[in-house]
Amino acid sequence: MLILSNEDIESVLTLDVAFKALERAYLDQASGRAVNRPRSDLYLPGVHEGCVYAFKSMEGGLVESKIVALRLNSDVIRWENRENRVIKHKVPAAPGKKWVGLIQLFSAETGEPLAIFPDGVVQPIRVAVTSALAAREMARKDASVLAIFGSGWQAGAHVPAFCAVRDIKKVNVYSPTKANREKFAEQMERLEGIPVVPMLSPEAAAKDADILVAATNAITRVISPTWIKPGVHATCVKDSEFDDGTLRRADRIVIHSRNFAPENYIAGCGDQKIFAHDPVDFIRGDKKSTGDSEAAPFWVNSPELKDVIGGRVPGRTSPNEATCFINNIGLGIQFAAVGNAVYLEAKAKGLGKEIPTDWFLESVHP
Repeated sequence: MLILSNEDIESVLTLDVAFKALERAYLDQASGRAVNRPRSDLYLPGVHEGCVYAFKSMEGGLVESKIVALRLNSDVIRWENRENRVIKHKVPAAPGKKWVGLIQLFSAETGEPLAIFPDGVVQPIRVAVTSALAAREMARKDASVLAIFGSGWQAGAHVPAFCAVRDIKKVNVYSPTKANREKFAEQMERLEGIPVVPMLSPEAAAKDADILVAATNAITRVISPTWIKPGVHATCVKDSEFDDGTLRRADRIVIHSRNFAPENYIAGCGDQKIFAHDPVDFIRGDKKSTGDSEAAPFWVNSPELKDVIGGRVPGRTSPNEATCFINNIGLGIQFAAVGNAVYLEAKAKGLGKEIPTDWFLESVHP
């Protein structure tokens, strides 16, 4: 069994590797040769003040590769109010002020574990490349100005991914903290060799943009309805970064998955499923929304990304269409596809540490 570090993964996981792996995964999903177990989150009261504990997991399997992946996060979470927005903060509460996120690969031929590695490098790249694959099909061919909202690790992955699918001439960046957006602009300008301009307001960032990207840790609206104009393509990491008003301005919506939110299981609520990306209100005592089928958003029956990648539906039919890609929720097949690509590259280059697979096997019938 192979153990890889984030440094090992960073040395082999290029954008090209990620694009090829994820596009193949969506084609397999469209043809019925991939399977997901949708994400679920389990919540317990937190030990740290103002925090909760969350255990997130999802799985996916690929028929052709004969690979199954389990992705999990063991998190301490705090929701904070900042500048009229609710922000999700993952507290580095593990020893050494670190986080816990793991991907495990299993062979669908023998059942044995093949590899285990952290998800920190894989995560932003799989999100950004998914958004960029959607933009490749949905954004105007002549789109050249990118507006990005956010200046963190997700935003940092989205800029090069979008530059890989469109000839981006300029990037406008906005985040609430001036120093953060200026530092981000400098880093992205050096990386891509194009003008990256820190903007004084989100409205200014959106004004002349052909593509709008929300890549923040906000769980409230980031993209305003007034920014959805003819010809614009907009995307987000979490559906909460849009709202109904924003999405109803779009001529065409494509979603990542019809499972519109994780199944949340909260201590004190028995086996009740609460569908929400962040059930912060429910945890804080607002039990008005039970997350039943009546709460499903209006866009839930829109075409999925696999339908567009697989050629079943178009991503855009005219230059004047306003398009939106939403609900970039994690899918197990993404981690199976990218994880397998990383595993094969690492094996070929002799990276990582091998430990006896037998440590993880048993002679007692389970």
